[in-house]
Amino acid sequence: MTASDLALRGRATMRAALTAVFLALAAASISPAAAAGLKAGMVGPGSPSEVKSFHRRMLERLKEAANEGETKIAIDLSPADAGGTPAELRAALSSGRIDIAALPLAASAAPEPALAAALLPGLVRSLARAERLNGSAFGRDLRARAEEAGLVVIADAWLSGGHASAGACLTGPAAVAGKTLHAEAPALRTILIKAGAAVAETPRSRLADAMAGGVLDGIFASSETLLQDGIAEAAKCLTAPGEETVFISYEPLVIAKPAWDGLSQDEQKALKAAGAKAAEMGAEEAKALQAKLVETYRAAGVEVQEMGRAEFDQWLAVAKESAFRDFLRDSPDGKKLIDEAISLD
Repeated sequence: MTASDLALRGRATMRAALTAVFLALAAASISPAAAAGLKAGMVGPGSPSEVKSFHRRMLERLKEAANEGETKIAIDLSPADAGGTPAELRAALSSGRIDIAALPLAASAAPEPALAAALLPGLVRSLARAERLNGSAFGRDLRARAEEAGLVVIADAWLSGGHASAGACLTGPAAVAGKTLHAEAPALRTILIKAGAAVAETPRSRLADAMAGGVLDGIFASSETLLQDGIAEAAKCLTAPGEETVFISYEPLVIAKPAWDGLSQDEQKALKAAGAKAAEMGAEEAKALQAKLVETYRAAGVEVQEMGRAEFDQWLAVAKESAFRDFLRDSPDGKKLIDEAISLD
């Protein structure tokens, strides 16, 4: 073998060795979580055949954005545990059956009672104020509390709600006394009971029939729930969300802390960037839902009102004597969150 042949063989061996090293380093830079993909879930049915919910649209935008940058992250929206109640999703996140979820944070407050601040009636007031709270001390503190509870927020999202009634408009607390009402969250049920209403927990699928049949006098729920088939047709009045709104729920996209910690720094950065795009879309979607709610009820011949500041202040006074009191009992250090939200200019 000539000296030239030996030199060629040496260079080939060196190239093979360098290629092996490069591949090994590349493999090491891909976390197991990213290699396997992240499994996502949401409240309610997870099937893509269902009408796309606010949560599904948020997750779809996250999935799309996570596949756009240099560091790509696969997100699966169709695992067996994709749909469920907030409690079921929280259990699935804790056990690792899913990695990412879109859910009302207040419904996940059991391990960390302070998270119930995410749906304290009257605390946020409007979607515009909610967006400002995201970047405030309140928003930072709420996300920190969520992380302490094992949930890393990757996209902020808020949903507003209103009141649909089978009779006269239910604007102020005095209007609900003696009425039988459905409310989507424990804190809302607390203020209704304090105001003298009876509360009937009704499955979402039966809300329209219950109100049409006289079982319910009204429904306090998110804009998305109030847009379910049949509810507008059963209603006589809608108190629509606007500048003064009792119902504003924080419903972010979260990732379980173990799944987050299993990502590389580049992957975490990429997922946060994708989350920012999902949050931007979610803010526009929430506003569109408000507008669609008003448009749908007016088209059905329903009287549409917005709550005035005096009526909002009345509800806030009721909330402070009931839902706020219960919140501070269960979360003694939660006063800091309340003060941070109220102090926002």
